[in-house]
Amino acid sequence: MIYFKNINKAYEKTVFSDFSMDINDGGITALLGPSGCGKTTLINMLLGFEKPDNGSISGAESKSFSVVFQEDRLLESFTVKENAMVSCRDEKLCRKVLEFLDLYDFAAFYIDELSGGMKRRTAIARCLLKNADIYILDEPFKGIDEVLKKKIITAMKYYLKGKTCLLVTHDIEEAVQMADWIKIMKSNPSEIIKDVSTKEIDTGFIEDFKNGTL
Repeated sequence: MIYFKNINKAYEKTVFSDFSMDINDGGITALLGPSGCGKTTLINMLLGFEKPDNGSISGAESKSFSVVFQEDRLLESFTVKENAMVSCRDEKLCRKVLEFLDLYDFAAFYIDELSGGMKRRTAIARCLLKNADIYILDEPFKGIDEVLKKKIITAMKYYLKGKTCLLVTHDIEEAVQMADWIKIMKSNPSEIIKDVSTKEIDTGFIEDFKNGTL
């Protein structure tokens, strides 16, 4: 388990005040909420890029991470395949992941030859190919069309099965399709207003979320 305990964090305004949250091992937890509610700040604190003003984060000490950031952060002078193989030297596995993500036909393309969605898929491939303890996906599907997104979610669930993963999204349908558990956040300051297993979620819950009536 990863524990955020009594976290306080402020910039020009308070983002977190006495905030606590647990992340389960061995499954995918979605942090679901609107832009500005602090989801990426939580990730940055977990990765050590930022520190809480007060409180503690435990359970991830000495753990390795693999991350899809909001920005693709690809190596522009490398091809799609070379970017993917930064994380893994197994050619067979690399090919399999690129095929799953509909990228293998573009393996020899350089990054500036790709569309925005293809760059995103390359970032996902690189993340999946790293053998890490914890996987963090920050809005991983932006720029990817809906039909392809469903295929990619299926592939990601296959590769992340049994892994500890934190998915950040504002899209309830992405969260339900991919995650085992969903934590719904609101801001000013941020707090968890719902903490549910996706097995408990029905169409009524999804509509209530979309309508803002949860």
